[in-house]
Amino acid sequence: MWVELLLAFIGLFLSFYLYMTRKFSFFKGKGIPYMEPTFPFGSSNMFKTFTGQSSFVDMGTLIYQKYPGSKLVGQFQFSEPQVMINDLELAKNIMIKDFDYFMDRRPFSAPGKNKLTKVMSRMLTSLKGEQWKTMRSIVSPVFTSGKLKSMTVLINKVGDDFVDHMAKYCESGEPFDAKKTFTNFTLDTIANCGFGFEARTLKNPDNQFRAMITKLTGGNQVLQLAKFVIITMCPWIMKIKELSFFDEEAGNFILDIFSQSMEERKKSKVKRNDLLDLLMDALEADREGIKQELENDQFDQDAQVQVSKKSVIPDDEIDIFLLSNAFILFFAGFDTSSTIMSITSFSWPLMRMSKTKFMKRSLKPLLQNNGSDNLDYNTIQGMSYLDKVVHETLRLYPLTMIERMCVKDYKVPGTDFVIPKGMLVQIPSTDIMRDPQYYDNPNEFNPENFSPEAKAKRSPYSFLAFGQGPRNCVGMRFALLQVKISVIRLVAHYRLEKCAKTVSQLIPDPRSQSLQPKGGIWLSISPRNAS
Repeated sequence: MWVELLLAFIGLFLSFYLYMTRKFSFFKGKGIPYMEPTFPFGSSNMFKTFTGQSSFVDMGTLIYQKYPGSKLVGQFQFSEPQVMINDLELAKNIMIKDFDYFMDRRPFSAPGKNKLTKVMSRMLTSLKGEQWKTMRSIVSPVFTSGKLKSMTVLINKVGDDFVDHMAKYCESGEPFDAKKTFTNFTLDTIANCGFGFEARTLKNPDNQFRAMITKLTGGNQVLQLAKFVIITMCPWIMKIKELSFFDEEAGNFILDIFSQSMEERKKSKVKRNDLLDLLMDALEADREGIKQELENDQFDQDAQVQVSKKSVIPDDEIDIFLLSNAFILFFAGFDTSSTIMSITSFSWPLMRMSKTKFMKRSLKPLLQNNGSDNLDYNTIQGMSYLDKVVHETLRLYPLTMIERMCVKDYKVPGTDFVIPKGMLVQIPSTDIMRDPQYYDNPNEFNPENFSPEAKAKRSPYSFLAFGQGPRNCVGMRFALLQVKISVIRLVAHYRLEKCAKTVSQLIPDPRSQSLQPKGGIWLSISPRNAS
């Protein structure tokens, strides 16, 4: 019996080995350099990522540094051949000019029977082709400057609670966990000005809503990695077994809140002009063929898509599409923004400005507003130094690597290499934004990298924190607004200082779903009016 079991095991292992290595010769003779694959992880950069030695956003660093003169380099993620784009002009083509060849993102989910799976498969980040184009054109107008002006009042109300919440750390002298604190801020913000309910997590961080959010985002990292590996190596399993990256109980809890809010809006016809109202109005405008207003800057112009006249969203699925995209806007709105806030807060103690210089450069609008930190949208947008600080923070610590799925064979300009349909393409945003050909002294924190003069000297596409082109971050303006208001409120009242638990360097933790740095971000505060 043991002999039969051993032979069966050897047979299964050999079958698995052959399956995993069947494409390892893909790049041979193709005319481009590539990272040699090994069983089972593929290329060495993948080995470091999936064994917890480096984070996902740093996956391209080894290739970017090893092949500086190559437009693109082949790599393997487990058994699958992929390409990493090292050339900014080629990256621009993929994201914008030749976007029709790279319209989709990495597939993560498939239609399923339970509510959470259905919602995930219809989120803007999961949709493909014409359905994605339709939803993108519907969602984009929700985040124009005109729409965000009315939300500023609601965010400022949360800002009042935030100032009161931080007072206890100021009085006790205890350090605070920046990610946890800012997550409470963004939860209250996105719940209030996004979906019309009072989360009150700043006042009561132990409430049921906060507990469910923790459960939603704080899943077992080993289990999450296992799910990712299964989906990457054997995507066909998704047709047999529904897998979700979210906890089902927590996900359904949030979805029930949104569903109830949607039903109440439909019945009462009461308008709050929040994200949910705007999203519902945008969907209705699309059904009636009403064209919505868009921004005129380059970032948004590059993001426009041509949508077919015929609607590709079934009438009987409008509610599930609305719920799906309310969910992703909520999830991205609080988690990513709170990470940006915590990273930005780490940057302020690095600037070593005198109090007079600090107030003049950073908080001048407050002085012009009778000392009040309750600022309107236009005033916040005019705070150029704050804008520089936030963008420089994102340059040094981006939260994503850009990925695109090739949807039809693409011949790379200037080469004989053809990226085949179905191949994943990655753009190493982290490394491009730390390249000395675009940024002087790229590893140093310098807000003046985003002065008008500095920006005029480089390609606008060398800043990739929010992506570029039609698949860029649709909620960028809302995210930046939240971040800026939180920083204004914090530094207007308190001085941020390092403490014994403050890390010396921000290194992304491979185990963190939201790319928090190793050791977290811990800071202490003292009153702003202190000497």
